[in-house]
Amino acid sequence: QARVVAERIIERVVEREVAARRHRLPHRRKGYTQKAIVGGHKVYLRTGEYEDGTPGEIFIDMHKEGAAFRSLMNNFAIAVSIGLQYGVPLDEFVDAFTFTRFEPSGLVEGNDAVKMATSVLDYIFRELAISYLGRNDLAHVEPADLRLDALGSGVRGGGKEPAAASDEALSKVLNLTSTGFVRSTNLYVLTGGADRVEETAKSELQATTALAASGGGAIVVDSAEQVAIATDLRRYEARIKGYEGDACDTCGNFTLVRNGTCLKCDSCGSTSGCS
Repeated sequence: QARVVAERIIERVVEREVAARRHRLPHRRKGYTQKAIVGGHKVYLRTGEYEDGTPGEIFIDMHKEGAAFRSLMNNFAIAVSIGLQYGVPLDEFVDAFTFTRFEPSGLVEGNDAVKMATSVLDYIFRELAISYLGRNDLAHVEPADLRLDALGSGVRGGGKEPAAASDEALSKVLNLTSTGFVRSTNLYVLTGGADRVEETAKSELQATTALAASGGGAIVVDSAEQVAIATDLRRYEARIKGYEGDACDTCGNFTLVRNGTCLKCDSCGSTSGCS
């Protein structure tokens, strides 16, 4: 008789607990400070970032020295910072603390994206979500209106936006800039400059003028549109540099700065006539 040997298969389940490791921030790190007034109370939010731009700490400051609520918010910020450094996703904090309701609450002054908050925590985590997670659904202002070149569509309407830089160029800039400060995708780098685009547009206009005289008037409209786009690019560049974005009536440069109630040109020194 054949002996049937039943093999016993024993499965051994080994559970191993791995202690969470704290990833500390570098001693010198990037970040940004946002001041706002929530329901009449000043709130200062300060962030610290890792090398890749993700937040690793926050500081919350408000009220006067020694106030109990201020001490509570300071220690709450420390708890959140420790959680971030131990790997707790920022999304978890955002989902937990947005739409919480307690005083102070109400209108928010001094923040470009958030205009209303149901509590201080609601404001803080709305700001962090918008700046680091791209959660524009929590903002009260359209992201396009927050860009430095937000001039409106103007009389032409439907104008094309200048092309952004390549991902490689943008990543190099972000290595030197706080991700939260530029709100992730609101940073644009002009490659080649606006002058070269303007020269190309002018040359196209000159090349098509002769053709337009022989009946090709429609081409002139296209080239004129190219010149208008180049003008928009110069406004775009001027706004990024801190100018008003308007051309000087005397020299034509887009270097007008606010001087009281008037505008003054940094290039030629002329004013709009009231200073």
